[in-house]
Amino acid sequence: MLGTEKGEEFLDVAVDSQGTLFLAGYENGDVGASRFDPSGDSRGVLWRMGRADGATIGKKVFDIPDATETLDALAFHPDTGALYFAGRTTGAFEGFTPRGAQDIFIVGPRGSESDVILYQGGTERPQHPNRLDFDAHRDLIVSGYDDVYVPPGGNYVERWEDPFVLKLRWAEEGRSMAEVWWRQFDTSISDMLGGLAVDSQGDSAIYVTGTNSNGTQDGPFVRKIDNATGQLGSPWRQTTIGMDMMQAAHLRADGSLLIAGSTFARLGTQAYGEQDVVVRVLDTSTGQPVWTTQFGSEGSEWVTDMAVDAQGNILVVGETLGAVDPAQGNRGDYDVFLMKFDPEGKLLLARQWGSAGDDHPNAVAVDACGEVFIVGYTTGDLLGPRFPWNGSRDAFLLTTARPGGRLLSREKSEKQW
Repeated sequence: MLGTEKGEEFLDVAVDSQGTLFLAGYENGDVGASRFDPSGDSRGVLWRMGRADGATIGKKVFDIPDATETLDALAFHPDTGALYFAGRTTGAFEGFTPRGAQDIFIVGPRGSESDVILYQGGTERPQHPNRLDFDAHRDLIVSGYDDVYVPPGGNYVERWEDPFVLKLRWAEEGRSMAEVWWRQFDTSISDMLGGLAVDSQGDSAIYVTGTNSNGTQDGPFVRKIDNATGQLGSPWRQTTIGMDMMQAAHLRADGSLLIAGSTFARLGTQAYGEQDVVVRVLDTSTGQPVWTTQFGSEGSEWVTDMAVDAQGNILVVGETLGAVDPAQGNRGDYDVFLMKFDPEGKLLLARQWGSAGDDHPNAVAVDACGEVFIVGYTTGDLLGPRFPWNGSRDAFLLTTARPGGRLLSREKSEKQW
C-alpha cells in the first residue's frame, strides 16, 4: 500500500514478458473537493516493480506545478514491447498548448529516448482517458469520456459525461503523434465508455462498451467503430436498464468479442442478487450473444475491469456489497472481488478482500504464469494494522503471486530509471 494524508491511487497495471510490473496512477491528489477526482497539485506517476518481491525498481513523475496530472491507461506496443501510457492534465507540457479544462497526454518512446510527451490535446471540456490500445496499422487508439462540463464562470452544466474515441498516428518527422480523427458521441444524456477492444492483427476493427444512463436508448451497449473514419456503428444494446454497465472488452482469437459488466437483469441461467456480474461473448458479424454467464452474491457487484490469461481463462474484478466468497464474507461496505471463468464461461473461483472502508479495484492484469495483479485504492486498513490507512485514498496492489493472494507492500521510492 502507498498512502499519505493526500490521495494516492493506482489506475492501471500492466506486466511485461519478463514479469516486470508497471503501475500507473497519481499521488498528492485532493479527492472529494471538486467535480472530478483528483484535483489540486496531484502528480502523475508511473511505478516499476519487481514481480518476485514487490520491491520498487523505479518511479517516474509527470508534474506541472499547480496543475493536476494523472496517468490513467497503459499499453505495450505489439511489435517492440515498448510501453505507452495515457494521462490527463489541467496544465500544459513544454511545447504544447492547453485545449481546455483537462487535456489528454500521451507518453512513449522517441528514438533512443523513453517516456517522452508525444501528444497533448482535447477540447474545452475535461477529457478522461481510460483505455489504450494499438490497431493493425500500429496507430494508437484512446477511448474514454468527458467529465461533466461547467463553462468557466458558469453555474450550470453545459454537458454531461460524453464518450470519445481518438486515433493517433506518428507524424511524418517521427517526433510526435498527431490526430487522425477524434470521434465525440455528443449526446445530451449522461453516457460513458468502459471497455475498448481493437483488432491489432486483422481489419483493425474497434469495439467500445459503455452505458447510456438515461434517455430513450438507456442501458449498456457495444458499438463498432470504423477504423478509417471513426464512424460509429449502431449500438448493440445488452439491456434497457440505465444502471447496468458493460465495463470491459476483449477480442478473442476466433474473432468473437468478450465483454464483462454488471446487470440487474437475468441474462444468464439465473440471477443471484441485486446486481450481478455478467460475462458475455458476442458474434461480431451480427452483435448477437453466443453465450452468457452470470454470477453474484445476494448484494450488488460492480465490474471495473477484465483480463484474459494465456489459456483463455477470464479474470473479472470489481467491488461488491455482498459476499461472493461466503467463507470470506464482507468486511465493510465495498470489498474487492476476483472471479475466474474458464473460456466457456464456467466459474472456476470467486475470491474477496476487504476492509471497513471503500476498497475499489481499478484494473487487473495477468502474467504468463497466470498470476493476477489487481490495483486500485482503499479508504481502510486493507492490509491490516501493520499497514494502516493514512486518511485519504491509499493505493494498493493485490496479487495472487504469493501464497494466499496476500497483498504486496511497497516502500515509496524516488529512484529513477
